[in-house]
Amino acid sequence: MSTTRKTSTKSADSVNEAASTAQNFMNDGLERMTQGMSNVGAFGQENVEAMIESATTMAKGFEKIANENVEYAKKQMETGSDRFQSLTKARTPQEFFEAQSELLRNSMETQIGQVNKMSDMMIATARDAAQPLSKRYTAFIEMVQQSR
Repeated sequence: MSTTRKTSTKSADSVNEAASTAQNFMNDGLERMTQGMSNVGAFGQENVEAMIESATTMAKGFEKIANENVEYAKKQMETGSDRFQSLTKARTPQEFFEAQSELLRNSMETQIGQVNKMSDMMIATARDAAQPLSKRYTAFIEMVQQSR
């Protein structure tokens, strides 16, 4: 009978140990799952914040571009009337065509300069707006690599 008790005691201890191991395994799994869900939520929140930052940067950039275009249009209207007066002052067809050529040349140079300026402003806006999203992409890649 003593052998039966020892065997029963060993069996009970083995069952208790197995149950304890299973419970620890379940607790660890639950803790990892909870931590993972928390990380996913935080990552998603950071993505939303990056999108908002990017959209804000884009809106500010477009506002600057629009203001620059308005200023350019005002300036062109002011200088256009002055230049037109130079055409009316021409006394000969030769002077008229020279003034017209000068007016056209100045207008083209100014327009090309403005197009270059607008292009630079748009590129800078796009680059600045992409920066927060690029950082989030990098964070995503790092997160995927760490999870392997």
